Amino acid sequence: MSIKHALLALLAQEPTHGYELKRRFDQTIGDLWPLQQPQIYNNLKLLEKAGQIERGGRLLQKEQPRRKEFRLTEAGLHELNSWLQSPTCSNRKLKDDFYLKLMTLVHVLEQPEKIDDLLWKQRDLHLQTLRELEQALSAAEETGDPLMAALLEGAILHTEADLRWLDRVEERLATGGKIAGDKIADGKTIRRGGA
Repeated sequence: MSIKHALLALLAQEPTHGYELKRRFDQTIGDLWPLQQPQIYNNLKLLEKAGQIERGGRLLQKEQPRRKEFRLTEAGLHELNSWLQSPTCSNRKLKDDFYLKLMTLVHVLEQPEKIDDLLWKQRDLHLQTLRELEQALSAAEETGDPLMAALLEGAILHTEADLRWLDRVEERLATGGKIAGDKIADGKTIRRGGA
């Protein structure tokens, strides 16, 4: 998710200051994407520099310092609409920290014997994540929030896929580079089930 675009959406509702943006972000998106106050201000600076938001006046508040108000510009509205209407590319690439660890153990340090331990630690992490997501899904279903339930279900499916992939990595490494039952045809690996 782009924090900048979420802030543009919040400012499209109404101009406001950074603390209020954080409060509204936490209420609407915070369960999926926890955010710290400094991240709000860093992104506001980037948006202002890009001409997508501008400072308004200062808001007067009882017994508190004046706060800078930010509002959306035409360029910001255009950027928000463009972002909302464009498909999202998957971030499932080989530039992943876990992939890098596997490559480092095998090809750099030449310590493939340590992979089993790493796979089990990664599996434990995914299982813990899965339990937390399932609890959050139950809570979303109890409160009748279909959007949150759908998003959590997507995260659960991704985590389950990650767990299946770890099993395949373990199997593939145990069989010397191919999964038992795979066939080699014309230099390509054909996986079990024809996939």
